[in-house]
Amino acid sequence: MQKVLLVLSIAVLFTACKQQKTAYVDVADIMKEYKAVKTLEKEVEDQQNALQAKYNQIAMEFEKEAREFDASSRRMSRKKAEARYQELLQKNQQIQQAQQAESATLQQESQESMDEIIEDFKDFVKEYAQANGYTYILGATESGNVLYGDATLDLTEEILDALNKDYKENNKSEETTESDDKKVSEEKPESVEKEAE
Repeated sequence: MQKVLLVLSIAVLFTACKQQKTAYVDVADIMKEYKAVKTLEKEVEDQQNALQAKYNQIAMEFEKEAREFDASSRRMSRKKAEARYQELLQKNQQIQQAQQAESATLQQESQESMDEIIEDFKDFVKEYAQANGYTYILGATESGNVLYGDATLDLTEEILDALNKDYKENNKSEETTESDDKKVSEEKPESVEKEAE
């Protein structure tokens, strides 16, 4: 019995003596400055603009069709005019439903992508903590998970720099392809330059 108590006492003493390393990161700052988030936001904005342009074009075509109907409806029989009017109403509803469906799909896809980024961030912080001997890395949020933290324990910049470096390394091939495409489009063919002379 005494041996068990002695072993337990040593285990408690050992655990109490073991120093726990704790730090925190400002999650809002990470999400504002993390390149993966910025890339996603740009992609979503581009997709939203393309979707808006698509439906602006469809709306203009529909308005033209409606104006043509309005101009020709006086020459149609009442029954035919009402049937055509109902067709236009139905078409307008279909356009609106299609736009809403595409917008919802885009929103769902962007949320799924953001969820992936957040999971990657959590995994990265976990690996960082394990590699650097941290017992805890807390996430400071605007809602106040960490109400106070000594600035020396704030790893936000360090984690953000490491995240962005990791993101850049993992996406280097995509950036190279994009920059190469940009260079090619900016360069003039030699034949054009010679003709200009």
